[in-house]
Amino acid sequence: MRFSDTTIGAVFLLAGILLAWYSFNLPAIPGQAYGAATFPLLIALGFVGCSVRLLFSGVRQGEPWLVLSDEIKNPRALAGVAVTVLLVLFYIFFADVLGFIPTAIIITFAMFLLLKVHPGKAIVLAVLAALVCDFVFRTLLLVPLPFGMIPRLPW
Repeated sequence: MRFSDTTIGAVFLLAGILLAWYSFNLPAIPGQAYGAATFPLLIALGFVGCSVRLLFSGVRQGEPWLVLSDEIKNPRALAGVAVTVLLVLFYIFFADVLGFIPTAIIITFAMFLLLKVHPGKAIVLAVLAALVCDFVFRTLLLVPLPFGMIPRLPW
């Protein structure tokens, strides 16, 4: 599937307008000429500028807004998309109960199997990836990940 420049430009134009509209609701910083809305407004201005350029080139080329490729008609590709969405929902509903590490292992293992990785290699990589992600996010980035049923790890 391929989106035309016109479609992408329209989406980013909408995003830029919504971001600019939202940034006006951010509070001002007392005693300063600029406030919390300054940076979001600059980003919104960039979105609008780039989207106008994309809209102009897309309309000039006259291509369709959406082109469906042959891969989208493949049942395996559609199943892959469905499994990915289901695994994201699985994380949302079960991460607090199971904890980050078991949930990440299950999701990564399922994705490896979907990609036809050998099950032995998939489980080893899934466990290593979950532990590395837990270490990086919990200790280096200070992101509070759910513990769930797993006791606190040494890091």
